[in-house]
Amino acid sequence: MRKNLGIVAALGISTLLAGSALASGIHSRGAAAPQQQTIFSIDSPVNGATVFGIVEVRGFILDPRGVSRITLLVDGSAVHDADINQPRDDVQLKYVNFFGEGFPFPYNPGFVTSFLASNYTNGTHTLALNVTFSNSDVAVLGSRTVTVDNTITQAPIGALDSPRDPAIYGSSDYVSGVYPITGWAIDAAGIRQRLSPTGCSYPSDPNCHILADIEVLIDGLVGYSEVVYPLPRPDVANEHPDIANAFSSGFQMNLDTTRLTDGQHTIAVRAWNVAGMNAILGSVTIWVANSYATLRPFGHIDWPMSDAHFFSSSCFNGIPPSGVEFSPGHFIQWVSGWVIDQNDQLQFRGVKYVELLLDGSPIGDSRDCFFLPQFNMNVDCYGLDRGDILYQYPQFPADAKNSGFFFAVDVDFLLAEGIHQGLHYLSVRVGTLDPTRPAVIIDQIPILIECNLNNIFTSFGELEQPINMQLMQGTQLIKGWVYDFDGVARLNFYVDGVLDGSLIAPNSNLNMQRFDLRKRYPWLGTLLDFTGFQYNLDTTKYVDGVHQLVIQTVDYGGFTNYWVQRPIEFDNLNRP
Repeated sequence: MRKNLGIVAALGISTLLAGSALASGIHSRGAAAPQQQTIFSIDSPVNGATVFGIVEVRGFILDPRGVSRITLLVDGSAVHDADINQPRDDVQLKYVNFFGEGFPFPYNPGFVTSFLASNYTNGTHTLALNVTFSNSDVAVLGSRTVTVDNTITQAPIGALDSPRDPAIYGSSDYVSGVYPITGWAIDAAGIRQRLSPTGCSYPSDPNCHILADIEVLIDGLVGYSEVVYPLPRPDVANEHPDIANAFSSGFQMNLDTTRLTDGQHTIAVRAWNVAGMNAILGSVTIWVANSYATLRPFGHIDWPMSDAHFFSSSCFNGIPPSGVEFSPGHFIQWVSGWVIDQNDQLQFRGVKYVELLLDGSPIGDSRDCFFLPQFNMNVDCYGLDRGDILYQYPQFPADAKNSGFFFAVDVDFLLAEGIHQGLHYLSVRVGTLDPTRPAVIIDQIPILIECNLNNIFTSFGELEQPINMQLMQGTQLIKGWVYDFDGVARLNFYVDGVLDGSLIAPNSNLNMQRFDLRKRYPWLGTLLDFTGFQYNLDTTKYVDGVHQLVIQTVDYGGFTNYWVQRPIEFDNLNRP
């Protein structure tokens, strides 16, 4: 379900009275109200409109019975269920006393769906809504005629979600530092795009990117011609089910506002389709307000995931007698990620050092970078190559390309030094070239330090999809990789603590080939070559809302490990 407002319009407002003739308004306060009343509007398309390309059908419905389902009818036949429960503040303001003072107002009466005009012959067709109310009543509303003209080529359609539209939210956004320009774009024929480098294999090659012709314009001039695309947009897929690429229609460009003067600016996004047509998807006014406090370094801890387990083998074997950090036989974990500095004074822009903290105390410093034989590489370092970050932040070419950091953590040594088992917090602190700015923490995650009482290596891996709080609809792919020293015999997938299903070896979706991990984790060599997995999760079995996904490994020795937990959100047209 999209979180932005629908089109503000009041065309075709209609009122239905059950068992009586049509009425034209809301009863005044104190007047007798009918038992049932429906107020609705199909904002687009209007009656008699000429339609082509992707035809969006938008509007709202107010009814005291509540709406459980809206189905679009074309020429009397069901086409798609609309995405309902969309916010419409304009409707709430207009009908603030809907059905009398004190009646609980349905805050999200909006709906939207679409169909492809090319699926129908040129000429006149009828549209209507088949509405199922929460008490199982059914009514057909808003019947109208439209004229399909497939000789007209449509430009791309979409929306600019961030920055927000001041016409809806009442004021312009104040932005500073690196600010995300986000939205979505679709086209019946397709958004014009190419692969970089030419001929690469997307998405199996992590260095292969789609370069879509979606431009960000600043004050009417093209500021950046390429954005990060495609990104997941299940809400757009809900609204435009005929468009194959609607689920992957999202884009984002990280605007470096330090290149703009403080004050008012106009941000617009333009998209091109394969036919060479273009359209402005949205244009908003922003206020740039950079200051010393806002222009701080930013970044992310990529590994480990939040709530990761840092295990020690010394609890079983005893503390190694050497008492020296990184001694042979110690259990070593790693922490990796990236950081970029932003500063409107270029002579002071740049990262000077990166520190790793445990519960606020330093346990690693990039100024002490050294070679560690256990990893066969330098550790406790900053400046590692991160081409993926350069792709996301091309406006920081020097910082972004070599923005990676990597720390080794000797868990056995930490316990020997008196660190307790249980919950701790890992954070990354960054110092910059700016002599007036103190070091700042750019990311922090909780971890659990535990003893490996079974004297086995526990499972570890990455859940690559879905991302944290991803909106999911229908059957969705769960994918990633997981390694276990004794081999993964089974993966169990739990939703809210209830087993949804399992992958049991041998299985073509378990222990899949993942040669791409060699480059991402060179210190592990070929260890991760066959660690991939994918699982189809049917989200329609659950009510819409936030759920917890937990994945459990079972190795060939029978040992189990809950190695990841992630919150996700289901959105199946707001119906069970």
